[in-house]
Amino acid sequence: MRLVSVIADGERRAGLLNGDRVFVTDVPGLDAAIVAGVDLVRADGSWRLLADVELDAPLRPQVVFCLGQNYRDHLDEKAPVEMKEPEFFLKAGQTVAAPNAQCLLDSRVTAKLDYETELGVVIGRTTRHVSAERALEHVLGYVVVNDLTARDRQVVRLDSGGFGMALGPGKNFDGATRLGSWVTPATDVADAHALTLRTRINGELRQSNTTGSMIHGVPQLIAFLSRLLTLQPGAVVSTGTPGGTGWGQDAELGGTGVTPAGCAPGRYLAAGDHVQSEIEDVGELSFDVVAE
Repeated sequence: MRLVSVIADGERRAGLLNGDRVFVTDVPGLDAAIVAGVDLVRADGSWRLLADVELDAPLRPQVVFCLGQNYRDHLDEKAPVEMKEPEFFLKAGQTVAAPNAQCLLDSRVTAKLDYETELGVVIGRTTRHVSAERALEHVLGYVVVNDLTARDRQVVRLDSGGFGMALGPGKNFDGATRLGSWVTPATDVADAHALTLRTRINGELRQSNTTGSMIHGVPQLIAFLSRLLTLQPGAVVSTGTPGGTGWGQDAELGGTGVTPAGCAPGRYLAAGDHVQSEIEDVGELSFDVVAE
């Protein structure tokens, strides 16, 4: 069964999704259930039809931990910025949008809105200074993430030549973080490093890779972050996107024009686009882009 948060009778509740039915518990959201260590199977609640409730974002953390430049083909499609350690930045929790909520294309924010489908890792217990060898013991489950990015705010052309990065404004705006409707328990994912990841825009394939292509795997990323910060139960770690982004075709911002095999060339999102992100054995998410 999948782990969810639903809006039922005007209140946010943790639940278990099984087909077209949801077990709605008395726990106020999946976040609270994870923090309290509640076993949702044994929690008080009742079964309802999925059609009778509204799926909310399964988690609404205060921040989302994001890793960038974690796929070689994403490095190859843009001006290279090589780093020995993982690129690390934060997205504010208020950027998390409800599942299927429309994405407002606000010209005051960006003219170059880009998509990034990523594997999200949900932390199940307090994690600090964990080794890579034991890091997966701290993973509760996985969720599909689309890390929307304002490229014309993220990428800054330098007077001296080349490009700089402004990840704060490029990654933080209303609706910039999309989470799938559910968390898939780690016990239901045989190998987090053997999952097909795809992005489709209006049905056209733009990104296609596997999580096995990550430069830094899930255990290494968790170990790295836990050396810097204590990861609390319910924290979401987004592990980076592969090539095929709109940025890769934008020569003005250093795009090289490289296109993943079998994919159409990427482009920035436009009003009327339907975006689909899917990760094998984890789930999917979709939303429409609309004009301001």
